[in-house]
Amino acid sequence: MRWAFCLLAIIVSGWNSVALAREWSDATGSFKIEAELVAVRGGKVVLEKADGAIISVPLEKLSAADQKYLADLKNPAPSPAPAIPTPMPPGVGPQPVAPTPVTAQGKELAEKAHAVLKSTCYRCHGEDGASEGGFNFALNLAKVAKTLVNGKNASASVLYQRLTTTDDSVMPPVGESPRPSPQDIAVIKAWIEAGSPAISTEKPREFVTNESVVKLIAADAQAYSERSRRFLRYFTLTHLYNAGVSEDELQTYRNAFSKLINSLSWNTSLLVPHALDPARTVYRIDMRELHWNVAMWERIQQANPYFLNLQTPDAKLACELTQCEMPYVRIDWFVFAASKPPLYHVLLGLPETDAELENLLRVNVQANIDQEQAIRAAFNRSGVSQNNRLIEWHKSPYGSYWKSYDFGRNTGRQNLFEYPLGPGTTEGMFKHDGGELIFTLPNGLQGYLLVDENGKRIDQGPTAIVSDPKRPDKAVTNGVSCMSCHYTGVIPKVDEVGPAVRANAKAYENSKDILALYREPADLNRVLTEDAKRFAGAMQKLGVSSLSRSGEPISAMAARFELELDPQLAAAEFGLKQDDFFKRLDESPLMSRRFAALRTPGGVLKRDVFAVGFGEATVELKITIEARVNIGGSPSVAATSPSPARPITPSTPGRPGDKPAEVARFNDLTWGVKSLAFHPNGTMLVAGKPDREIRVFDVFNQAQSSTLGKLDLLSSVEQVIFTPNGSRLLAGGQRGHISIFSASKEGQLADVGQFAGHSKEITCITVSPDGKLALSDSTEKKARLWDVEKGQEIGLISGFEGKIKAVHISKSGRVGMATDGAKWIEFDLAPNMKVKREREFTRSWASGQAAAFSPDGQTAAVGDSYKIRLFNLATGKELDVLESDEIQWTMQFMPDGIRLLSGGSDKVNIWNVKQQKRVHVQAIPNSGYIQSLATSPDNKHAAAAGRSALHVFRLP
Repeated sequence: MRWAFCLLAIIVSGWNSVALAREWSDATGSFKIEAELVAVRGGKVVLEKADGAIISVPLEKLSAADQKYLADLKNPAPSPAPAIPTPMPPGVGPQPVAPTPVTAQGKELAEKAHAVLKSTCYRCHGEDGASEGGFNFALNLAKVAKTLVNGKNASASVLYQRLTTTDDSVMPPVGESPRPSPQDIAVIKAWIEAGSPAISTEKPREFVTNESVVKLIAADAQAYSERSRRFLRYFTLTHLYNAGVSEDELQTYRNAFSKLINSLSWNTSLLVPHALDPARTVYRIDMRELHWNVAMWERIQQANPYFLNLQTPDAKLACELTQCEMPYVRIDWFVFAASKPPLYHVLLGLPETDAELENLLRVNVQANIDQEQAIRAAFNRSGVSQNNRLIEWHKSPYGSYWKSYDFGRNTGRQNLFEYPLGPGTTEGMFKHDGGELIFTLPNGLQGYLLVDENGKRIDQGPTAIVSDPKRPDKAVTNGVSCMSCHYTGVIPKVDEVGPAVRANAKAYENSKDILALYREPADLNRVLTEDAKRFAGAMQKLGVSSLSRSGEPISAMAARFELELDPQLAAAEFGLKQDDFFKRLDESPLMSRRFAALRTPGGVLKRDVFAVGFGEATVELKITIEARVNIGGSPSVAATSPSPARPITPSTPGRPGDKPAEVARFNDLTWGVKSLAFHPNGTMLVAGKPDREIRVFDVFNQAQSSTLGKLDLLSSVEQVIFTPNGSRLLAGGQRGHISIFSASKEGQLADVGQFAGHSKEITCITVSPDGKLALSDSTEKKARLWDVEKGQEIGLISGFEGKIKAVHISKSGRVGMATDGAKWIEFDLAPNMKVKREREFTRSWASGQAAAFSPDGQTAAVGDSYKIRLFNLATGKELDVLESDEIQWTMQFMPDGIRLLSGGSDKVNIWNVKQQKRVHVQAIPNSGYIQSLATSPDNKHAAAAGRSALHVFRLP
């Protein structure tokens, strides 16, 4: 997909091919995004965001500065034609553009540019970790040149544009001083046109090895008493330090980390993390000081895909002393992951409802309203809400409890000027659609909870009501979005309802009741000021004095983490120098292909691609001998060499009854399992694995029948399914290929063909009842129809915003359907794949992890945060919601269509769809999140895989 857009950029008439990441703004300056320019055509600008999403913006809607930037690109100064990038041969890393030789004159010019940036930009873009707009490297001339300078063309460089523009985007902002003089701007212009010669003010760094880190941790833990060691945990910045990230940028990460762990604490005292080394790259915390427990840390372990499972004596000692499998995690990943659900909810211990939170905070909302102790402010529009918004203050033992009421529209009982009292069900009260809860933590920082109209906790707010322009999907995500917006605490607001009632008292029969809540501005300002002082005081104690929205450290560094990796950073994340990294790639054809993008000049790798293969790469690159693989948010433990499946006789033998019962367990499945499928005979079970293997099991004899390995074409085997007669097995891989295997009755598999058409990871496959057609999808968001016997693609359907999570072919073989969780499309199974029907399922394709269709195609189950929503596809009606207490990572209907299985943490939930309730829970201890499910054709058995074990159990 990326190549296609790059090619488009090359062939657009009159434009040069560019791929420059920069901030783009609309004409009003209200909306800004970080993106790369792909192409300009038909009066529209095509941009690619950091997450790979492609957007199109009308040219006239861009800011004047952006339009000038594009004009300069269209008519640049003559320059030599660039060489076409080609992959480097084995043993050779990317060849960076040789830096401009720093002559005496260049050094003098660089020193002058450095002085200008320090006097005019550094206070907001690096000093003490300040990160306005995510730019915190003002004194790193090499990085400034790489990101904000366009060759030797000053007028086309963002740095020079921001210094010289006459609009509101000028930097420093209007009103700030000191401002750059004409002489200062001339220095920057000369520096750019001289090729941006760079000097470094950073002290030389010695590379810190993985062994040095664990040795430091082990020595520190050993200094504590035996009873205290189990509560010690460690966080590292070593890989960023080794990758050359500047000290100013490292400080932003420290600020983000310090703020985040204290935002996840119920302790009355602030915890300032203790650095173990002079470079301040390894930090220790005592979980007791944050009121964390071991179970919380285990959830962090389950979610972390970047752990280096070293087997050295010091590494083993660190684990032994702390009584922990994973005693340390990376700060950049932690800031990214723990600032949003589910970890944000887990670590802060947030309850399921607003009522439970209020009980925890000892706040009686209704009593405060009745006794006129609450203070309200309502207004037409806020920064995140599209419609009316009401905020309501209550005193809590720790400071304040703020409750917002948000609305999907502005009319009827959702017009706060007409219905200022409530909430309630009576005609005279307003009716809201959800809200945000902000509460003072005991240490002075803030906690957040998003709720729906019933007060139930949700992960994200509906984008039709609230939005966050800084997030890729625009969704307000609990935790990180709230922190970004409330960078100084609660945002000061001016009440509009109180003044309206005072000016028109005769129009309101209950004006006194209204004004008892919508008080004079002085009352509201008093509590807002107290909150701001309390929050700023806590941040000051943590060493963070710069408070601004664009410089809020947690959201800025969480966004930074999602950006692409260059070769130096990729190597450092493995604890390797770049040369060593490339040398090890040469010794592993698989990894050399996987990371091939890094071996082209300027090559980068997408973060999600890197994360998925990290565990496998640690073994292939000979960093570890045992890797911990994390897939879909849960861990798997894997060894390097496969060992045969070892059947375990269950302690409770399976027998007919009213409860599920385990009948077989296969342990020691190295690297875990990604996909499962029962053979039509019900006795053979196939497991697709992330280490390029397919294993076949005889369930009732509790034995492994065969193994098919070295499936390099597939890589991780993401999906497996048998044809209805059992003669063929289709297996979809991480690389987009689907292989076709013949299957014998004894469980022997032989490669007989493949489907070639998808370019990305296969997410789902289904086969028609007659076995002639197959329908598949990958993360490229397109469903493809195949002729199974010929192995040919015969149709294509698109139109989805997210990856497709479920596909289905009708019994007649004439109709297909697919859903990404947000949209459902039904279509004819013909070469033109004509769409028959569409409907919306949920607010966002990203709100749930899984979906499933019933065998008869009449019912769809779709994950939506902690809920499973059911839809009758024949009538188009939504059924009752299945309520859960966690995200369901995988779903599978039983062949009877009555029961639905879903995988949670350490368990499989069994739901009765007709009764619309959970009827059984099958516990699968120590499995983490269940990653794959399969059901037998006779409705009697199910298989589930999590971590490194495979469980088969009889259903009631």
